[in-house]
This record gives sequence, C-alpha cells and structure tokens, in this order.
Amino acid sequence: MLVWPLLILALTILGWSMLLMKLDTDKQEIQQFSLQQSATLAQAYADHLARNFEAIDQIALHVKYEWELSKGTLKLDTARARGLFPSSELVLVTIVDRKGDTVTSTAPVDKPVNIADREHFKVHIDNREDILFISKVLIGRLSGRPVIQFSRKLTGPDGSFDGVVVVSVEPAFLALSFDFSSLGQNGLLAAVGEDGTVRVARVGKVVPAQQHPPLIRLPEMRSAHGSMLAAADWFEDGRSRFLSWQGLKTYPFMAIAGIDAQDMLIPYRKERETSIALGVLATLAALIIAILATVASARLVLARSNAKRLRDAYRMATESGNDGFFICEALHDNEGTIVDFRVMDCNRRGAELIRRHRDSLIGLRLSRLYARPFFTEVLAIFRNAMERGISEGEYQVPEGSLLNVKWAYKKLVRSGNSLAITLRDISDQKLHLEELERRGNEDALTSLHNRHWLHAFLPKALEKASENNKMLALLFIDIDGFKAVNDSMGHAAGDELLRIAASRLQSVLRPQDKVVRLGGDEFLIVLEDVEQQADASHIARRVLEVFGEKFKLKMAMHTVGVSVGISLFPRDGRDAKTLLQNADIAMYSAKESGKGQSRFYDPVFYDKLRLRLETERKLRDALDLDQFVMFYQPRLDMRTGRVCGLEALIRWNHPEDGLMEPMRFITIAEESGLILNLGRQAMEKVCAQIAQWSCADHRCVPVSINVSPRQFQEGNLKNILAACLARHNVAPGLVEIEVTESSMMGEDAEISMEMEALQTLGVKLLVDDFGTGYSSLSQLQRLDMDGLKIDRAFTSELGRSDEGEVFFTAIVTMAHALGMRVVAEGVETRQQVDILKRLLCDEIQGFYVSRPVPAAAIPALIENPKLLAA
Repeated sequence: MLVWPLLILALTILGWSMLLMKLDTDKQEIQQFSLQQSATLAQAYADHLARNFEAIDQIALHVKYEWELSKGTLKLDTARARGLFPSSELVLVTIVDRKGDTVTSTAPVDKPVNIADREHFKVHIDNREDILFISKVLIGRLSGRPVIQFSRKLTGPDGSFDGVVVVSVEPAFLALSFDFSSLGQNGLLAAVGEDGTVRVARVGKVVPAQQHPPLIRLPEMRSAHGSMLAAADWFEDGRSRFLSWQGLKTYPFMAIAGIDAQDMLIPYRKERETSIALGVLATLAALIIAILATVASARLVLARSNAKRLRDAYRMATESGNDGFFICEALHDNEGTIVDFRVMDCNRRGAELIRRHRDSLIGLRLSRLYARPFFTEVLAIFRNAMERGISEGEYQVPEGSLLNVKWAYKKLVRSGNSLAITLRDISDQKLHLEELERRGNEDALTSLHNRHWLHAFLPKALEKASENNKMLALLFIDIDGFKAVNDSMGHAAGDELLRIAASRLQSVLRPQDKVVRLGGDEFLIVLEDVEQQADASHIARRVLEVFGEKFKLKMAMHTVGVSVGISLFPRDGRDAKTLLQNADIAMYSAKESGKGQSRFYDPVFYDKLRLRLETERKLRDALDLDQFVMFYQPRLDMRTGRVCGLEALIRWNHPEDGLMEPMRFITIAEESGLILNLGRQAMEKVCAQIAQWSCADHRCVPVSINVSPRQFQEGNLKNILAACLARHNVAPGLVEIEVTESSMMGEDAEISMEMEALQTLGVKLLVDDFGTGYSSLSQLQRLDMDGLKIDRAFTSELGRSDEGEVFFTAIVTMAHALGMRVVAEGVETRQQVDILKRLLCDEIQGFYVSRPVPAAAIPALIENPKLLAA
C-alpha cells in the first residue's frame, strides 16, 4: 500500500528536482546568451565608434592638409556650402591660429572666440607628434552646446606650431547614429575614455543629459573583452543589466553595452511561474506522470521558442552591419594538433566578401575553401589566434585571394574550440589616406615632390648611400630674375614659368634622380649613386643650359637664369640638415659671383656668410637694447662764420668693440632690412634731442638726418617723421632730410610723392654726396631740392688743380640757378676754406670746422660766434 504513495512521493520529489534544475539551467543559458549578446553589441558599438572617430579624423586631416596647402587661405564656410563637410548640425569644424583665436569655421562667427585655455588646444603646442586629441564633454564656445572636441595641430612651412583644427561633435551624434534593434527600450550603450570619463551614453533611444549619466560608477575593465552581470546599484535607473565592454584598437576608448536583465528574463519568469503552478497541480492531483509530461512538453516548446528568438536576435545583429562574420570550429588530429577548421556559421556580408553563398559555406572546411599555398598561411593565422586568444590587424589582400577587396581588417577572437572572425573592407579608407598622403607630398603647382616629402626621403637616401659607400649630391637651384616676371607680368605668368622650369629640370635628370620644389622659385635636385664630383658638375651644366633658353609664356617671351649650389655627401655633411644648409650656402656663393653659375660648397665662403649673419644678429640685438647713439657735425655759414645746421650721424656703442662708425654696419643693415628700424630710431633720437635743447633754452639750428633709398621705398617716411615731430613737439623747420642721388634715380612716382609730402610737411631736402651718382639736372629741377652737399672727393681737389675749381664752380652756379644752397663736405684745410669762399659756396662741413661730437658738446659750438676764425 505504501509503494504507490512512496512511488508518488519519490516521483514528485524527482519531478520537482528535475524541474528546478531545468529552470536553473535555462536561467544560466539565458544569462550566458545575454552576456554573449552584450559582448556582440559592445564589439559592434566599438567598431561603430572607431569608424566615426576615423571619419572625424579624416575630416580633421583633410582640413589640416587643405589649410597648409592653401597657406592659410581656406574658408570653411564656403567649403561647407560646397558640401565638403557633413551637413549635420551636430558636427562643427573650426580652425584657430597659434594664439587660440578663431580664424574660420563652418558655422557663422559673429564674435571673437578664443580657446587658448582649452586642453584640446594646449596639448598640441609643445607636442612634436601630430596626434588626434579627443576632449571630454564640454560647452563649445562657438556653438554654446555640449560637444566633444576632436583636434589636430596645424604646422607652418618651417614645421612650427601654427594653430589647431577642431571638429566639434555633439555626443548625440555618436550615440544615436548607431541603430541596433536588439538594444531594446532599456538597453545601454556608452563610450568611456581611458581617463574613466563617460563621453556619451544612451539608454534605448534616449540620450540622458550630461549631468545625469546612466552609469553611477564603472567596473574595473582590466580585460579588453571581459563581461559581468551588473547589480542594480550600478545604474541610475536602478535596473540590472548584463554588461560587456570592448576597447577600440586605435583610440583610447572603451565601448560598453548593457542588455536589460529584466527584459531578457521575462520569458524565463513566465516559464518558472507556469512550471511551478503545474508542479503544484500535479502534486495535489497526483497526476505526476501526465502532468510532468505536459510540463516537459510545454517547457520544451517554450525553450525552443526562446532559442529561436535569441537566434533571430543574433542573426539580426550579425546581418545589420557591413562587416563579414564567421564562426569556425577547430578540428584536431589524434595528437590534439589543429589541422583544419570548419565553418559553422557566417552572415550574408561575410559570404559576399569571398564571393560565395552562405548556404554553400556552412559545414565547409578551410582546406576545401582555400588552395594549398593560401590554406597553409590561413591555417597558421588561425592557429596563432587560438593560442593567443585574439588576433587582429589590417593587411593588403594579395593577388589570387578569395577576398574580393584590396585592403581588409581582420579580427579573430577565440571562444572555446571556435574562432569568431570579423572581416571588414577598408579599401576606400586606404585609398583616401593614400590620396591625402600623395597630396601632402606633392607640390600643387608643379606636381613635383615638395619639402614635406624631402624631409622623409632624404634621411633614408643618405642611409642607403652610406651603406653602399656611394656619394650623393644636392643641387640647390634658385631662379634669377623670377621676381621681375611676377612684378611685370603678374603671378599667373610667374606660375606658368615655374611649371615650365619644373619640366626642364626633370628633362636633365636620370631615372633614379629626384627634383623637389622647396617653395617660391627654389628647387632642389637629389642625385643618388654619384661616382665622382664631375657627375654633379655635369648635371649642373645641363641645368644652366636648359635655363639659357627663353621661356615662351602666354603673354610674352622671357629670359631668366639660375644659380646652382652643390653639396656632396659625405664630404660636405653627413645629415640632411647640414647638406641642405651647405647647398644653400653654395647657391648664395654662386649669386655673389655674378649669378647664372654653379658653385660647390666652400667652407671659406661659409665663414664669411657666418660672420655676416653674426653681425646681423648682433645688429638686431643692438636695436632691441638701444645701443645706438647720435653724434652731430656742425655746418658753418661762410658769410657769418656761425653754425647754421647740424648733420646727425649714428654710432653703434658696441659693448665689446666700443664706438663703431656706420661703414662697419650700414651695408648689412641695408641688405637685411634692419635699416628701416635703425632709421626710425635715428629720427626718434634726433627729435628727442632737439626737444631737449629747446627745453634747456639752447639756440636750435636745423638738424639733417640721412635717409636710405629703402626707407623711401617703404612709402611711409612722411608719416613716421610727422609722428616723431608731433610726439616731441618739434617744429618741422628744425629737421632736414639728406637723400643720396641713388634715391632720386628713375621715374619712381612713389619716391617723388614721398619727397613732395616731406616738403609739404615743412621739412627741407638736401642731396647728399652730390657728384658721386647719376642724378640729372632735370631730376634736381623736378624734385625741387633745397640744397646740395658736394662730395668730399671734389673738395679734396681744391688747391691741387684748376680742373677742381672749374668743376666746383659749375656745381655752385647750377645749384644757385635752381635756388639751392651749396654745402661743401670734407673741408680740412684753410686753403680749401679760402677757395670755397671765393667760389661763393654757402656752407662748409668737415674736420677743419669740427669732428662729429656728442650732443652735450653742441650748445657750446653753436654759441661760439667766431668758430670759423678759431
């Protein structure tokens, strides 16, 4: 009698045990699948973020190269209008200069914006490497909205920091652009920087506000592929999720994906409630066998339904992207060695990449898919991935491969005895990068290599020459007379001449030689495998010959020449910088020798150039440190014998060499352009000195200031002098300007206007060193000069020959006829004074009267009524 109750009890206990075990197994399977699905989501979102970051970086690189190629003239607002950037309002591209000020942007800039204090600007200032920097979420100063700033630095022609290109992206752009239907209403996506800061997050299709992040805290993501079941206290909304993360390959970010636990366990809970209810009914009704059979059948149907739903979600995830996906099972021999792999699953895109149908791939072995040479290589790659757990990278697809792409990115991840393989076609990205690299290394005007290419090529060429014990030659070429073409015929003609010049240079080279446009009218030829110095001389002669022929331009025929400087490796230098510098120095040597020539590098010429550059450097320092002082030499009126004027003469009070006269530095100041600053300082000092004498109640006489031709050519002399006079409250009649005859040469209307403006100001003009130049009577009459200062060379002839007096008499007569006073320079003897008085010369100046003296000695000279007699 007890058998049936015991049997019923035993069957009941057995049935409940089996039921609970099965429910627990189902729960574990759902959890495991959810974790796998979250890992798949994390991988897909990581790939999505990487593609977005790469696209944004390509925008930054494109703008960087366009900005540098256009030499800072690119306008982003017009580029946006032409459709060169995304039309989405979530993306904003901006260029800022080296001070952090906005230069141009794809959005209207209606107020000054500066980002010099922002991290995405400061990180590039002293960074030698060109990196993509990704900021935290911050409020954009131009857009006024929360954005993530992607930035790259801009470099000037000399490689120095020249500013930053910034691509501002709203976080929603990186979150909502990823469409994954299996995420559900409570699924989580997040992008986290390596600093642990969440840049963007999304729950379902909602992007929460930045101040309310969905993740309360982050797990320890030590493994790039780890997973975990997160408790409810990890999330702001209090829900539990299956969480996984995946690191991005080339960017310091982690992609996080979370599947909502409650949503995933709904079928399980329904199954549990149903099973327990059926178990209770079975126990109470003692219909154990029938009820258990019914429950088992119901459970089986539900499990299959759940499995089908999960498989459909998995299939949707793998089919929704552009990546090929494969699952391959490892096959072992008796010794446990992997000898082959079998395709267990793949998506449609994966089958397309190898030009097959999905159905024909399932169950196929790799040895049947690949021919022997390719199979051996692929098997080695798969074995390595099984050993290491993961293998990834991009590669160029070889000829004959099954893959129907040129470049591919592959990722193999081990899962038990299988490999999950991802393949992506990156051919377009590679082609785009290659095009950007080509444009970055090519001169836009001539299609020659540019300076950027040279800096990468030359060190390798020198290393190769050193290994092969060969010589290498650099020919530095500068076009003589190019500026005249630009000035007379316009920049279009200049560009046309440069293109023809590039073609002619290429025509004289051997196949292995290279020609580079360094910029402007400068070119460089790199000669490899040079056997002897004569080889470089031969090419240099050929260059001079082809440039000896006239250039047939659209507007007219034109003739230019070239100067060629040559440096040889290893004789003239063992590194690229030294060789380039020495070739440049040799080119200057050729120009100094009369242009239209070639010269090899000569250390002696370099020493002279170095000394000149050193003097120029010290001259710049002297201007900054105010080391120049003014001396004054009086002019005497021949009638009264009193001082009627002064000539201001500049001296360099050198801290080591003492007081230096102008002949030691004026020529260098003229050639370097420092004469402009030097002239301004001289005017400032003279006006300040006149004001000081006036304040001390000393009698003031006009002071003449020497002005160089280059100061006249700047066309701003009148404004500079007027400002000095006004600043020190000096009357214009107390200042005179001395100009050389060379300043008056030709028919330069601007120089004439400048002289007329000075006279209108009330300043008198004197011709200095008259007789040494080529000024004509018509020029003197046209420019209406106030006085002539006859050069000391003619004064020294007085008393030596009758011709000297005749010439002097002619000058005095001519000057008086034009209403000009005559000043004799270089008067040193009493005999010269007597002759000049007889020849009716108006004023004299020279050592006989006084040497140039400091300003403190002038008042006494002016007050001396008998200076001439003394």
